[in-house]
Amino acid sequence: MTTLLNLTLTPDQRSLLTTIAQPWLKTGEWPLWANVQHEFDMRGQDADAVFHSLPRVGNEAPFASGYGYAVPMRAPIDPGHRVRLTVAGVSRLPKGRMVVGEPFMRTLRHMIDLYISRPVLADVVPTVLLRSGELAAALPDLEPWFVKALPDLLSYEPAISTGGAHLGDGSWEREVTRSVMQFRGMHTVEEYIEKTCEVVAANAAQYAPTVVQEEALAAEPSRGAYVHVDLMDDLQTVAATTRWKVHKLIALCQGLNDAYVAENPYACAAMIRSILDHIPPIFGHTDFKHVAAQHVFSMKRNDKNHAQKLAAFKDIADDVMHRPISHTVPRISMDDVPEPIRLNAVLHEVVVMLPKTAPAT
Repeated sequence: MTTLLNLTLTPDQRSLLTTIAQPWLKTGEWPLWANVQHEFDMRGQDADAVFHSLPRVGNEAPFASGYGYAVPMRAPIDPGHRVRLTVAGVSRLPKGRMVVGEPFMRTLRHMIDLYISRPVLADVVPTVLLRSGELAAALPDLEPWFVKALPDLLSYEPAISTGGAHLGDGSWEREVTRSVMQFRGMHTVEEYIEKTCEVVAANAAQYAPTVVQEEALAAEPSRGAYVHVDLMDDLQTVAATTRWKVHKLIALCQGLNDAYVAENPYACAAMIRSILDHIPPIFGHTDFKHVAAQHVFSMKRNDKNHAQKLAAFKDIADDVMHRPISHTVPRISMDDVPEPIRLNAVLHEVVVMLPKTAPAT
């Protein structure tokens, strides 16, 4: 395995990424490690152990030969140091992909255009600079906080990291080198992450025979994702083009994947029920039972059967989740959770329908 894509994170790993990303997405400031530790301490969890378990491609040194979801920090991590995520790490979160991953790719394409349009001089190689003011003018819909935070983000992207400077008026400039040409023609953050992993893996091979290192291999989940990783990618992609706001749907699917890996049948039931409650308006209905009964699916017989099975399970999930505590216990196991193929079929139909329909105004 030489990529960070399509890896199933543990619930603790996803929680750590969220804890680190939230303050940065709100204020542009990465959190102090002490604050991250405190949040995990309150839950009786070891933030340091989770941090060092995050998957990583390549090696930690030299700098260009490693890449992961977070910028590496040597143990023990100083509580006063700020902890950062990479583009790969931020993009694992639904909100992060939308507010960082997509603007980052637009910026990268702009950097490629700058490099291609540089002057060709006979006696000197010109320095190409990305300047904050020029970037804001060229891409006026970029959020000001993103433009301000971009130099720090670029500093920890090993395939394109270069030098730069912050100027006295609050603006900044970064050198653009030929390294950006590796990403020419790419449009999605997933393509960028895949290529970056390829670059750092090649660099790492010069220093060590092992290209990918993952802490605590014995703790790898025995189950894969409930919602297929390709389907998650399709949802992320269509989110950029549809008028429907699908952030919650993506988050519910990721929560379902986490619960499935953790083998928590109650959480799985709750997430499946929530997804089935959430998606009917895309099909023009208010209840999933109506979707199962009336919608004409692309794969008519098979997918309709899957939808009807899920509609029947929704009653079971409602009973399990809403029955008050008493002297009896409504027990369910992972064997009671519907086969992943059923919800995947319905979510595939969601991907088909999202570009064709629009929310009521």
